[in-house]
Amino acid sequence: MKKQILKILQSSFLTILLFVSFFGMNIVLAQFTTNDTTQAVVKKPKEPKPTAVYTPISFRVGLDMWSMINNARNPNILRFNGNAEITLNNIWFLALEGGYGDALSFKEIPNSFEYQNVGYFGTIGVEYNVLHRLLDREAIVLGARYGFANFSHKLNYNIDDRYWDLEAVENPRTRFSRSVSEDNMSFSWAEINTGMKVNLARKGFLSHIYMSYLFRIRMRINQPTDVIAKPTTIAGFGQNDKPVNLGFSYFLSYEF
Repeated sequence: MKKQILKILQSSFLTILLFVSFFGMNIVLAQFTTNDTTQAVVKKPKEPKPTAVYTPISFRVGLDMWSMINNARNPNILRFNGNAEITLNNIWFLALEGGYGDALSFKEIPNSFEYQNVGYFGTIGVEYNVLHRLLDREAIVLGARYGFANFSHKLNYNIDDRYWDLEAVENPRTRFSRSVSEDNMSFSWAEINTGMKVNLARKGFLSHIYMSYLFRIRMRINQPTDVIAKPTTIAGFGQNDKPVNLGFSYFLSYEF
């Protein structure tokens, strides 16, 4: 009887031991699996984000048609300017611009004068296409540029007042001509611009043609100070009567 009881207890103990061993093994395996997975997740290195590489994909040259329209409207103004730009994935535009300006202004009454400013100018800057994710060939840009000009000017004027010259005492209406000429002067400005670039077609020759509208805000940086006559019109900048000047350009460009 005792032996049977011992056998029953022994078999029960073995059964419990096997059950506990099996259950414990499952727990240990689960822990190892969890730890391995966690370690794998923790130790897995993060993939670096791909760096943006901007490759020059096109080169464009163009002419400012708006200046030519103004030349036809005003015979006293002669201006020509062109631009060149490198497009980087239709995201960034490296822009260069240069031109020539010859402006003549005059007044006849009461004391006549004639002012002429002749010079060359250039700008360099960058533009960013704010809609590059939506547009593959067109662009709406915001940009900034630095502009500089080198010019000469000449002022011819007449004096009718007799107090300006002893020879006018006998004849108070005698007219005396005076002339002021200054050369090789420099001028610079900063520029903020915004505009739009539109491709005329997707195929054929017109697919290489772009229209560009550019609105400009020019802010004077430096102008000649030790001068006899203040320059009133600057090539590339425009009227110099205020430190801030507004401008507009309309370019037709060809893409290579």
